[in-house]
This record gives sequence, structure tokens and C-alpha cells, in this order.
Amino acid sequence: MNRAAIFIIAAAFIVVLSACKPTAPAAPIGPPPEPVVKGPTDEPSKVLPKDLFPSMPMYPGIKVEHVRKPKGAMREILLSSDSTMPQMVAFYKEELKKNDFHITSSLIMPARRTWSCDFHYNGRPGSIMLYPSDQDKSKMTIDLIYELPAHVDESLMEPKEDFDIEGPGEMAQQQAPNSNPSEKQKRN
Repeated sequence: MNRAAIFIIAAAFIVVLSACKPTAPAAPIGPPPEPVVKGPTDEPSKVLPKDLFPSMPMYPGIKVEHVRKPKGAMREILLSSDSTMPQMVAFYKEELKKNDFHITSSLIMPARRTWSCDFHYNGRPGSIMLYPSDQDKSKMTIDLIYELPAHVDESLMEPKEDFDIEGPGEMAQQQAPNSNPSEKQKRN
């Protein structure tokens, strides 16, 4: 037998075996599942929220593009500017330090025109990312993410005690009748 005949017999055998396999019944075809529609992720207004750090520096001439609704304890604000990345990086590095923000890390990638900076302010973390806009590469996007302030339930706090007496008062200023006891009085 030559090799061609063996090959033909093997191929025929494989075809016969594959024909013996039962095929799975086709699943009924129904309408495709509808995508889950989530509510809008942006706030109805493009005004900077009141929960933003009170002393957060904002680059001059920025435009608010999106104010995202909070996700858990975090909020994101997307801003845009016509300025260059080096100018913006210098501004944020200087102004964050001036306003008592503690910079924990900073990374610049000049080739990609990106900069990221993580910081803390009074225990609340935040970050700024600068990168070219997706729509117009001549503009820069400022992506600001920060933790929302904690809301403290006053009913769980201990009451503050306010005393109406200041200092030792009149009674402490008066001499007690036996303020200097004798040795005999001390022993008794």
C-alpha cells in the first residue's frame, strides 16, 4: 500500500466517525438581551460641586466638561484647557503646595504628554491627571478625582460639655481657715 491510499482510508475513517456523533439540538433563538440602562453619570449642571476641597487650585481659564455623580465615596470632574502641559504641571505643583495639599506621588511622561499627581488634604485623598483631549489633541484634559467629605452623624457623637465657670473661681482664691496645718494636725 502506498501512502496516498493510507491517507485516503484514514480520512474516510475520520469522516465516518464524525458522522456518528450526535449533534446537539439548536437552542431556541429569542430576542437579544436588552442592555442594562444605567442612569446618567453626569450631574445636571457643570458647576464645580461644593464637596470639592475648598482650597483646591483651579488652572486659570479652564472649562468644566463633566461633573460626574459620586461613585461610592469618590467623585470625578473632567476639565479642559488650551494651555500646554509644562505650564499646567508647574502651576499645580506650586499651587498644591501653597494650599497645604500633601503630594504623595507624581509621574510625568513627556512623550505621551501626560502627568499624574496623587495628593492628600486633611486626610482626604485625591488625584489630578493631565493628558491630551480625545477630541482635540491641541487641548489638555484635567481629570480630577477626589474623596467626598465624610458625613458625621451628630447623634452618635458625645455631647460637648460647656462649663459656665472659668478658672478656679472665688472659692479657690480665699484662704481656708487652716491652710497650713501644724505637724500635730497633720498626724491626726
